[in-house]
Amino acid sequence: MNLVFGKDEEVGKWVAAQLGMDDEAFYPCTAIGIEKEGKLIAGVVYNNYQPELLIEMSIASLDKRWATRHNIKAFFRYPFIQLGLERVQTLCKAADKGVVMFNKRLGFTPEGYHRKAFHGGHDAISWSMLKPECKWI
Repeated sequence: MNLVFGKDEEVGKWVAAQLGMDDEAFYPCTAIGIEKEGKLIAGVVYNNYQPELLIEMSIASLDKRWATRHNIKAFFRYPFIQLGLERVQTLCKAADKGVVMFNKRLGFTPEGYHRKAFHGGHDAISWSMLKPECKWI
């Protein structure tokens, strides 16, 4: 597996497609992909950047094996170290128990329940992580 940098639009469109969103949903964005045998198997999109404050992260994958310590650290180094932010946030379907558990294992804290706030009219949970809480950096 290889980390992919500099292909923001391609990775952004791929993540959007995996999440059932319009392929321009994250534009403009910064993104990191993970390729296996030349094909994307995972990606993170960073968008809605608010300098000195926060950024939103959206992660999608086809293969759970992408989630190595090395790759997860890379995903969190960008907002917390490179950008110097104090907060990242994300949103997921409330009914997707696998993603809910994944967010918890990453160290995100649930912040709110939002009715019909996710694509397709699904309920959503918002999550955040503050820099001092991040075990990956």
